[in-house]
Amino acid sequence: MAVGIDNSKPDSYELEILTIVNNEGEGFDVRDLMIECVLSESIQSNFLQGHLMLGDSINLLENAKIFGQESLRLRFRQPAGKNDEIDEEDVIDQVFRIYKVGQSRLEDQTQVLMLFFTANEFLESRRKRVSQALRGSMTNMAALLAEDHLGIKNETVKEKLIPHFEVREKSQGDNYHVVIPNWTVNYTINWLCSQSQGIDESSGLQDSFYWYQTANGSYRIQSLASMMLIDYAGGRPFTYSQAVASDSTKDVPVDSTEDTIGASRRILSYEITNHANVLEATVKGLFGSKQTTIDNTYQFFTEKSYSFLEKFYGGQSQAIEEHPFVRVEPEVLHIGEASDEGEVAITGSKEGNSISSYHDAHQILVSDQSFVNDEKNNIHHANHQIHLGSHQFRAAANELLNYHSVDLVLSARTDISVGQLINLDIPSPNPGQDEVDPKFYNGKHLITHCQWILGPSSCDLNVRCIKDSVINNIETTALEYGKTI
Repeated sequence: MAVGIDNSKPDSYELEILTIVNNEGEGFDVRDLMIECVLSESIQSNFLQGHLMLGDSINLLENAKIFGQESLRLRFRQPAGKNDEIDEEDVIDQVFRIYKVGQSRLEDQTQVLMLFFTANEFLESRRKRVSQALRGSMTNMAALLAEDHLGIKNETVKEKLIPHFEVREKSQGDNYHVVIPNWTVNYTINWLCSQSQGIDESSGLQDSFYWYQTANGSYRIQSLASMMLIDYAGGRPFTYSQAVASDSTKDVPVDSTEDTIGASRRILSYEITNHANVLEATVKGLFGSKQTTIDNTYQFFTEKSYSFLEKFYGGQSQAIEEHPFVRVEPEVLHIGEASDEGEVAITGSKEGNSISSYHDAHQILVSDQSFVNDEKNNIHHANHQIHLGSHQFRAAANELLNYHSVDLVLSARTDISVGQLINLDIPSPNPGQDEVDPKFYNGKHLITHCQWILGPSSCDLNVRCIKDSVINNIETTALEYGKTI
């Protein structure tokens, strides 16, 4: 029997299908046996993954002949608001491959079975290798490999259960020629993404291409820069209420406003998981780096420096918000001395450099060739500028994912996915300070991880999101905020 939706509860959901089918074509409905089902997606993971915990009261392991080669279909949906219907595109419906069977154990006289599952294409991508020459743009070559080796067509389809590959952003260059030396399919596609450079040079993140799978959509190739242009549901904010969070018995009704489809926009809980590790970000190239490109033909090298702040303030940024999340001016080391009254006097200062001026902190060494073939097979001198920035932008993007992140717990939403923006409204933790609230954790964030935790009667959605900028200028806001301490 399906888990029904109770619109008075924000974590209610409908579990329509949860079936296991073995190689002989025998199917088993395991909804009544489910203890927990977890499904995860991430822009840093090529494939969906998860696990299913069952209370095995019918000896399913033997009766269904489960040996880690079975299929699992999962279909569920969020509650609808007043007079709303959930679009079929927002219903999660996927077929997975079970690849691992966990050890069963007894808990309260019940045998527990743990099954681990992933996309069938993941297994295929690890089983098959590529030894061939490819030509074209980096992203188109990746799409070609996905179709030829994984059966994922590069087209938009509306039918559920039919995986498709969607190149949301084409990379520069149409005539690259590469030879893949017996790499696995997933390694090859990830390598092609790492070599891709975005056409739109308005952002320092245009070369940060990722290949990922969404729970209610497709396989996608896209850069962080273009992800930051995709608003969720018109940008209406998700809010956190301390009163609701402190009262676990209080139900939050489903949001039934006319312009909202689906469950509540309440943030049930949140945690600041990462915040401003400047040392780590510096040595990994978020704020600045130097790339040395060696020409093996002519035996010379070129150098290019990357600066986060120059990119941000050079009129080329497509940042989420208006201001950077680091100080722009040169860093100053102040010497403070406290009086008996608690006032702090500055007795000395030492001015340093801007945070993005330390290019030597992260160095990248790459090799390049002077000669390439054009479409007519004529040999000519290559334009080295094509690749000079890609590795630096990729390093900055990878570290951006770890620099500032917020973990949210939302209620039973299936219309949210990675690679889109979510707008947060988190009030000040200190009463009476709303007027000087710096709102560092408010505003738009990019969703990078989603994890649905399905129980017998409820579903929570854990979301990790990041940001590359803030609403207010932190150099001014920090001074105002400090006066209230």
